[in-house]
Amino acid sequence: MRVGLFLYRQLTRLLSPFTGWLLQRRVARGKENSKRLNERVARQLPPRPDGTLVWFHAASVGESMLHLAIARTLLERGYTINCLFTCQTLTAADRINDSLAQNDRFAQTWTLQQMAPLDTPGIAQRFVTHWQPDLAVFAEGDVWPNLLTCLQTAGTSTALINARMTDKSLTGWSQWPKTAAHVFGGFDALMASDKKTSMGLQSLIGHPVPCPGNLKSALPPPPVFLDELTAIRAQIGDRKVLFAASTHAGEEALVIDAIMRMEKHPFTIIAPRHPERGDQVQTLLEISKLKFARRSHEDAITPETDVLLADTMGEMGLWFRLADTVYLGGGHTPGVGGHNPLEPLRLGKPVLTGPSLFNFADMTRDLADKGGLVIIDSAEDLISHFPAPAPPAALIDELEQNAFEPMNATVAALVPLLPAKGGAS
Repeated sequence: MRVGLFLYRQLTRLLSPFTGWLLQRRVARGKENSKRLNERVARQLPPRPDGTLVWFHAASVGESMLHLAIARTLLERGYTINCLFTCQTLTAADRINDSLAQNDRFAQTWTLQQMAPLDTPGIAQRFVTHWQPDLAVFAEGDVWPNLLTCLQTAGTSTALINARMTDKSLTGWSQWPKTAAHVFGGFDALMASDKKTSMGLQSLIGHPVPCPGNLKSALPPPPVFLDELTAIRAQIGDRKVLFAASTHAGEEALVIDAIMRMEKHPFTIIAPRHPERGDQVQTLLEISKLKFARRSHEDAITPETDVLLADTMGEMGLWFRLADTVYLGGGHTPGVGGHNPLEPLRLGKPVLTGPSLFNFADMTRDLADKGGLVIIDSAEDLISHFPAPAPPAALIDELEQNAFEPMNATVAALVPLLPAKGGAS
């Protein structure tokens, strides 16, 4: 066994007795559901369904949406599969369950959402032994050595799709070259989301890694109920709308500072990336003296409302369509690295965002060069760029034309890994 892998396995084994304590601490901080802790330790799990089972694992919301799109595409193309979705965050769990309930295609097969198992040797073994997946699909960078070892020992095919690695993570893996080669070289299918990751993975495993493009470009814009869109638009009136989307700590303060200093307040929608931060954002709004309505409290929007605190799930399609300009969070909070700008751009909305965009470096550089995205540093920049001009029509056409290439390439790589019984019906 590689030294790095051996040390990791021993460390996680030593931590095993403390998993209950660690999970209870996360419950106290609102990061775990106390009723779902058995899922985290792979105990009292539901029965495995008969037939081909594909396990889709993701860290958070964005990667979970990728997995749902891939599963839906496989089902639409006639592949008979059961789908197990796991994730690390409660927000992602809610989004997955909402999507499963709303899509008729998923109603025609067995699907289940579970919280991801902790990566200790014992828990990983229990999880894999119970579910016996025929194919395990990981997304971006959320890979777990103990789980991968158990899957490979069991003969399960594995894939890492839309792989994305920062300079920091590539540097970290390069310090353990044999372990990195074992972990990433062990995938039966490995695809990078950007050229930097492709080259970095190639240096780790010693052979080329295909880069079909960022799979998030294939995600359709989020849906909307037209009646609700019309009703809220009427409540807003003729005011310009600034939508602060997927914001993190510190970014709401920047937005609030900007709108307070504007000569005429726009109607502002603030949707924190994690809706459970709604109370924190409300405190900022109370201090600012801005008049606000809170969506989760079903507060009414009036002509005097300055800000709508959109601390709910599943309504991004509504807020994007109402916006004149989108401020996309994740670029001003250290360590986040930005969020996907393609959803608002494909709806024709101009995007402003902060400078820390390492998660989407290639994409955002290209979009900025083509006039689809403006990088801002401060509240002053936000003021000077609002309202922003619409992105060029040629860019929107290009995004639509290129949207499905990464999905087609990803599905083509996964299909050979399905057993014959999971083939097209």
